[in-house]
Amino acid sequence: MIGPLPLRAALRRGALVTAANWPVVFVEFAIESVFMIALAVPVVGGALMAASLVGADVNEVLGEGVRSTADVVFAFLTSTPGALASFLVALGVVALGGEVLMFIVKSCTFMVLVQGERQMPDVEDAPLDLDVIRQSHAFTLERLLVAGERFWRRAAALALSLGGGYAVVGASYVAVVALGMSSSYVGGAIGAWPLLLLVATSAGVVGVTIINLAYDLVRVIVITDDCSVADAIARLRRFVIDDARQVIGIFAVMSTVGMLAAAVAILATAGTTLVGSLPFLGLLLVPLQAATWLVRGLLFQYLSLASLSAYQAQYRRFGDRRAWTPSRPAPEVTTAP
Repeated sequence: MIGPLPLRAALRRGALVTAANWPVVFVEFAIESVFMIALAVPVVGGALMAASLVGADVNEVLGEGVRSTADVVFAFLTSTPGALASFLVALGVVALGGEVLMFIVKSCTFMVLVQGERQMPDVEDAPLDLDVIRQSHAFTLERLLVAGERFWRRAAALALSLGGGYAVVGASYVAVVALGMSSSYVGGAIGAWPLLLLVATSAGVVGVTIINLAYDLVRVIVITDDCSVADAIARLRRFVIDDARQVIGIFAVMSTVGMLAAAVAILATAGTTLVGSLPFLGLLLVPLQAATWLVRGLLFQYLSLASLSAYQAQYRRFGDRRAWTPSRPAPEVTTAP
């Protein structure tokens, strides 16, 4: 009987498959960057509208970055419900449409990793060899197009489900905080308000983490087995129960690596910002800051894809033990010699 992969072997397969198909890292970085740029468009439009309504200086409104600008716009437009509603609708349409498109592209790139992992030989105890990297290379534009045609409906459904999960967590958080605040003032227990806020925030973070992990695993199952979302959810429950130790291990290791990488990135950004504030050095550090932003983005994309590939390698072993048959034949890609 086929057993689960050891944690180290699953992580190694995920890292090697992602490295062998490095173009998918650039594709995902590009689509996320485009999404962020598209999301900034209604924010800038709202800033211009807010500036025209209140006679504020546009440079001041836009000078603090996208997130701060969104807060300023929201504060300005609160007094004009019609303008606020228009801004929120525009932001929601761009966010929802961009999220769906982004996750369709992500499903296409992950199909490449799934194929690469299938092509990869068993190298759990073997030394690293460049032949392994070559055998695991599966990236082609044809495969991306085939995956997009095959998975776009299921990817869109998963993206909408993810957005719905975020909405439920956000609405629950706002409701708990609002009710807690009113109850604290009415009941005279204002001292308990900080504790309630801490508990609600912690629960919200845990809820979002669980939703993200469930989404990633469902996406892994849908593309690995080429099954429906409903079938993937049913198989997810059995996978998480039977291989709980492996799933938790991959999540814990990659989360730790991600937090360490984030800490290093924050320190590097702070260092370049501090040096850039010195006279005559700011302009010289612009290329360095751009390179730092690029390396940081690519690194985080690589870690995310390596985690997904490790989950997929573990799940494929689990599916082989279950002897599940894909609901549809695997997509075939023919490339010219």
